[in-house]
Amino acid sequence: MTPRSDAAAAAAIAGRGLSATTAAIGEIHSAVAARVFARTGRPSIPVKVVHDGITKGVYAAVENGAKVASFAAGQVAGVVATQRARTADYVRLTDRANASLVVGALNGAWGDRFARWRNPLALEMTVRSGGHDVAPVRDELAAAFPAGGGDLVVFLHGLCETDRAWWRHAEQNFGDPASSHGSRLAALTGATPIYLRYNSGLHISDNGAQLATLLGALVAEWPVEVTSLTLIGHSMGGLVIRAACCLGLEESQQWVPAVRRIVYLGSPHLGAPLEVAATAAGVALRRLPETKPLATALASRSVGIKDLRFGDIRPDDWADVRDPDAWRQAPTECAPLLESAEHFYIGATLTREPDHFVARIIGDALVTFPSASGDSPRRKLALEVDRGRHLGGLNHFDLLNHPRVWELLAAWLAAPAP
Repeated sequence: MTPRSDAAAAAAIAGRGLSATTAAIGEIHSAVAARVFARTGRPSIPVKVVHDGITKGVYAAVENGAKVASFAAGQVAGVVATQRARTADYVRLTDRANASLVVGALNGAWGDRFARWRNPLALEMTVRSGGHDVAPVRDELAAAFPAGGGDLVVFLHGLCETDRAWWRHAEQNFGDPASSHGSRLAALTGATPIYLRYNSGLHISDNGAQLATLLGALVAEWPVEVTSLTLIGHSMGGLVIRAACCLGLEESQQWVPAVRRIVYLGSPHLGAPLEVAATAAGVALRRLPETKPLATALASRSVGIKDLRFGDIRPDDWADVRDPDAWRQAPTECAPLLESAEHFYIGATLTREPDHFVARIIGDALVTFPSASGDSPRRKLALEVDRGRHLGGLNHFDLLNHPRVWELLAAWLAAPAP
């Protein structure tokens, strides 16, 4: 049954998580016990029968209890939330500043499942303004962006993030909690910043298709003629932009010619080492009955995360993969860039030098510089070197709103788009 409110949905997710955790612990317990009883031989058979009967009953009771408790909590929460929703000051969980951080993380981790379950916490690709969704229709866009001009700068966040991520450490870095790359670009160039939010747990190619549709509606319904589109993506957001451009070009969609510049901030074009490590760990954990439940739990991560292993942005990149958690050979080619646009990139490393051994392994903690710059011995994305920069001493999330990043964006985007 689909939860009828966001509060009920949260309770349902908690119940599913507790139930799954209990089941995994039970499987590990059974595997360990089976190995012990196998070594003790026939004398232990009576004990094994009693043990198995008791443990299966206990774990089943706990698992079913978690399901019942979460259902009951969900029903109560649903009634309360339905009553509160009728009040004028009610704000959905997905629109609350603190809760949205958790919702974004949950969508990144299991968003594909949320979408299949039709859970109210599953995010959709939407335009955001003032902490709320804005439908891509002329009247609502005009009301949300009354001073909007024809030069649009669209921001796309990364994995496990939401549109609020672009204001990270704003007061600390700029002395103004409302300061972001977008607000500063608006002051510098007069461009109109537009922030999007999406379910980062879906396939990158699926989010790319949704982005292509949204950009088409945005260009068609914008109150004035759109003269220029600049797309800026952080981490996975850059890959979603590339996916949308591939599809838009393939289908000759009308918004594509308006794209003048694309900026990638720490985007793992060639893959992310953490996801490669997760795959390797999963393969290793599958080998023993005692650790197989851990492999199953690890494999529950979203398809969006799994796409980051090699930076898969097209359906063809994953459509023929029977087991996404098995080891497979890395691709040798990259999907081409949109030739009609200028492309810029920034890659960071925790160390000051990009060739430091720590930087070569973990980069900015999540993405290595060769991946962010699209340049490795095996694959090359053909990003132009003179339109990219390495920033040492920064982490992956500093790219969202840091003075050193802003300095480069201001230099690149201050001039009118060609």
